[in-house]
Amino acid sequence: MQTIPQILQSASVRSQDYPRAPRQGVFLTAANQLIGSYNALTRFRATHPAYTGWEAHHIVEARDLDRLGIARQFPVYEEQISVLIPKAAHADRINSILNRHNPAGMVVNTQFLKQAYKDAYSVIGDYCGGGEKPIRDELMSIVAAVFRAGGV
Repeated sequence: MQTIPQILQSASVRSQDYPRAPRQGVFLTAANQLIGSYNALTRFRATHPAYTGWEAHHIVEARDLDRLGIARQFPVYEEQISVLIPKAAHADRINSILNRHNPAGMVVNTQFLKQAYKDAYSVIGDYCGGGEKPIRDELMSIVAAVFRAGGV
C-alpha cells in the first residue's frame, strides 16, 4: 500500500509537512490545499478553530475503490487520502455531483469515474487561495495516481 506522501509524489503534487501541524500527517500542497488521511485531517480540524465547518473529503471515494475492485490495495477508510474543504464545497458541490453522476449501485469503469471526478472538482472553486485551476489539477492528478496505484 502506498503512503500519502508516495501518492502525492506519484501525482507530481508538490507538498510539505504543514507547519501548523508538524509530524501529524497533514501536508500543505503548492495550491494551498491541506491533504492527509481522513483521520489526520479530522484530528487537525478539531484542534484548529479556524477550520470549524470544514470537512475531510476522500479524494477518491471508498465506494469507488470498491466498485473498481481495488479497495484491498488501499488503507482502511479512515486512513485513505483526503483533502480538508469547506462543508459547502463538500456536501453542496462535490458530493452532489458525484452522487448524481455516479449513484450507488451503478456499474462503472475508470474512464467514467475520472469524468465524474473531473466534473465534481471543476466546481470546487478557489476555496483556499491556491487558484481554481491549480486546485483542480492537483485533485485530478491525485485521482489518476490512486487509479494507477490500484492498477486500473
